[in-house]
Amino acid sequence: MAIVAQFSMGPVQSRSLSTYLTALDAAGYATIVVSTCESEEPLAFPFGFPENTVVMRRPNVGYDFGSWATALGCVPEIRNVPVVLLTNDSLLGPFAPIDHLLEWAAKPGPDIRGLTASHQFARHTQSFFLAFRNGCIAEKPWVDFFNNIREEPDKDNVVLHYELGASRLCFSEAYSSDEWVTGPDLGVPYGNPTVDGWKKLIESGVPFLKRTIMTHPTTLAECVEAKSYIERTFNVDVTDW
Repeated sequence: MAIVAQFSMGPVQSRSLSTYLTALDAAGYATIVVSTCESEEPLAFPFGFPENTVVMRRPNVGYDFGSWATALGCVPEIRNVPVVLLTNDSLLGPFAPIDHLLEWAAKPGPDIRGLTASHQFARHTQSFFLAFRNGCIAEKPWVDFFNNIREEPDKDNVVLHYELGASRLCFSEAYSSDEWVTGPDLGVPYGNPTVDGWKKLIESGVPFLKRTIMTHPTTLAECVEAKSYIERTFNVDVTDW
């Protein structure tokens, strides 16, 4: 089961979201989109989406953790699925197949797998792709964690309380975990792997690009380089995604 936290100002959804949902569905993941879209109009998917995808709407409070908590609270049976993937639409892509990543997330091994680990603030698994395995998300520590998600004043507080909090809980309750790649692996030991290490992250087999690289005024240089790199590597125009 994949719970995809989604945000947009308008109802028309991106090619990236449609492609991601289709890839998840093809790999055997049932998909739920939890949307905090600011528009009251029905969501539109011009690039299509899987027939069985469920869309939930909620107010735009609580960021991604609020969306994941909403789905887990409304449909508690999700917790008993063998693999529960919590993810979001903050990435452009996938520009290439991701079967290898989804198979890795689901194969036997640690209780929790994430695509990246950052050493910013403290070492933690980044929350844009977290696979809970072995039914551990149905256990009391994680039920309590998601039931106690509250609205935070800004994104930094969400990171400190919930993204880092999830890693602290994983450690304190002795859950096993693993990441596809870490910041030090990408040569950015104290940076954000998805932003500062974007090119090496793609080269590691993660065919996504953090959306903020293309939209934030502080990443203008990275935006120009990333657009050119993705066009050469995948033969696509990233602005279409």
